[in-house]
Amino acid sequence: MELLAGQPKPAQAAHFAILAQMASDDLFTTLFGARAIALLETRNDFSHSHTSFLLADDADCTVAGMLHAYPAQAARANSRRTLWLLLRYARFQAPRLLAMAFLLRDVLDFLGESLEQDDFYISMLAIYPQFRGAGLSKALLTQAHRLAASNYCARLVLDVDESNTVARAAYAAAGFQQIDASNEVRLGGDSIKLLRLAKPIKRAG
Repeated sequence: MELLAGQPKPAQAAHFAILAQMASDDLFTTLFGARAIALLETRNDFSHSHTSFLLADDADCTVAGMLHAYPAQAARANSRRTLWLLLRYARFQAPRLLAMAFLLRDVLDFLGESLEQDDFYISMLAIYPQFRGAGLSKALLTQAHRLAASNYCARLVLDVDESNTVARAAYAAAGFQQIDASNEVRLGGDSIKLLRLAKPIKRAG
């Protein structure tokens, strides 16, 4: 496997959209409906500059997975750019989007907020189904650790849905521990509750 970081190319933009959907448990579809993929495929230099793609060992260098992560200091810039994209693409769906955002406000407010200054936030980590079970999440977490260390961060932080028991088990095995939780939000027959996990970074020396 090979890691490819920060490549804002059309092919990677398409993979970013699909893998972001997977990482968010389709939260983007809940918010934007049929426009979700188009929104996520939009050229966003911030997203690509903080994204690492894991490439398979095949002739086509197929994208197998993705890590989207950044230092806490970049979280505010991410929020501003995301807001700009929302305003640009909401258009006639603005009333629906505002209604969904209101219903999900506790979860949306929780995402990426209350980070310590020296945190490194893993916003999204996803692997295509056909590549799962081969230890690729470990490779992406190793990349996150490497990036965090190069940014002089003290711990890795991420948010995971409480119902995603597979991801929670994988993060627990990797040394992450729960430090916080969002309020539970009910949406139709489903409920959403995010758990914040963290792992200290061992620095050399």
